[in-house]
Amino acid sequence: MSKENRPVVFLTGAAGGIGRETATLLSEKGYLLFLTDLQKQSADLKKFAETLGKDHIVFSCDISKASDSEKAINECVKQFGKIDVLVNNAGIMRPSKFENLSQEEIDEQIEINVIGTIRLTKLGLPHLKKSKGKLVILSSLAGIVPAPHHSIYSATKFALRGFALSLYLEWKEIGVRVSSILPGTIQSPMTKYMASRDSSPMAYINPPLPPSAVAKGIWKAIQTDKAEIYVPYSQGLLARVALLFPSLLSLIYPIMAKKGARNFESWKRKGVFD
Repeated sequence: MSKENRPVVFLTGAAGGIGRETATLLSEKGYLLFLTDLQKQSADLKKFAETLGKDHIVFSCDISKASDSEKAINECVKQFGKIDVLVNNAGIMRPSKFENLSQEEIDEQIEINVIGTIRLTKLGLPHLKKSKGKLVILSSLAGIVPAPHHSIYSATKFALRGFALSLYLEWKEIGVRVSSILPGTIQSPMTKYMASRDSSPMAYINPPLPPSAVAKGIWKAIQTDKAEIYVPYSQGLLARVALLFPSLLSLIYPIMAKKGARNFESWKRKGVFD
């Protein structure tokens, strides 16, 4: 396939575990990649991108900054002439009880997870309309079921889920498909960081999944018209059932929290978070 005919993916958070696995998979599928992450990640990300082929581009972008996002979208279109798929993968987490969070930590999560994602989506929309493309947004199972000690992170993921579902319906009339990915806990630097903080025991109910599982979910989203993809499906199903009965959460939570706390201590001894 010639370079001009290859579909183009704009991927945020490309330096992380999910980002790299997604980039690898989509490169294998023949996509041209425009990979973005923070400036401090650029050197390592460029080395990684070189292993995928010579045609991919790495561009520094802090999605919390409007100027960075605008420059990145413009550069992608300048280099490749189009955007077929926009994958909003970038996000951060600052686990802690709400009363212990600083205002800076609260604002940071909202600026990156919500405002940054929405802004980039707005900037990418004209190009997705032109290509009749695909928008993929990374939410979380914490965007279905509340997560104590992750209150702001959970709030941002609830927001992204509502945003994606709204666009899923709204954008049908313009021919742009929208899907959100809702994974459970993933084996990643973010999970290691989470384990070092006052994180929710709910995050440890099930063993962390490899980031490749999320990458496969993103590929599935690109290929289908599903509104939501749960990784894994079984956890997503349980989360949705639990939220049908919010009044029961106060009864279920202590039981699940004890299980999560036991799992956390066991996995910590086994070096899962090392």
